[in-house]
Amino acid sequence: MTDDPVPTDYRNWEIYTGIQYQNQCCGTVTADVPFAEFNYGAMPNVQVSITLPMELDVLGTQQRYGYGITEFGIKTRIVAESDNRPQISFYPSIQIPSQAGRHVETFLPLWLQKSFGPWTAFGGGGTYLNPGPGRLNSTFVGGALERNISGATAIGIETYHQGADATGGSSITAANAGIVAQIGDYHAILFSFGRAFNGAATFTAYGSYEFELGPAKPK
Repeated sequence: MTDDPVPTDYRNWEIYTGIQYQNQCCGTVTADVPFAEFNYGAMPNVQVSITLPMELDVLGTQQRYGYGITEFGIKTRIVAESDNRPQISFYPSIQIPSQAGRHVETFLPLWLQKSFGPWTAFGGGGTYLNPGPGRLNSTFVGGALERNISGATAIGIETYHQGADATGGSSITAANAGIVAQIGDYHAILFSFGRAFNGAATFTAYGSYEFELGPAKPK
């Protein structure tokens, strides 16, 4: 849930495909099965991203499966990391729903990151602009701590807070744990899971395969 400020390298691709799952109280399940995410380094320090999901919604005995919400964003690193300052990026994005009657949602966050040897801390947050009847603008704040354990493989934990986005809704505070397992130079497996400890009882899980593609780099 918490993002980092590092854009995809110039003229390189990061391609993800996998599953994202959320189980709330009262038999409500939302899952992207599967999703595809494409990140491209369009310019130095600028990443263009698009996510295309197939979405499963379950509410009691009712189910819907079809194309979900298209997400498009541009991440721009505005401050580079140095010994005494973190790197900072602005990463606005829009979410375009496929269902009639739903409105486009905009997210305007700032993300920061600082590394200390094998440790990396990143986080930040922003505001969701959420128009429409019964909808509310909301805030997101999150932070993560990650440790490199071997090569480019790392484990990490995060905690985040999401404000209520609808009239009568509730905010949520949750924590996740996960791993990024690097396989060779161009492949990785990512997995995380967690649950809310304040607000609606929610369990979340994420799993994906990542493939990197681009100009050859020196080892």
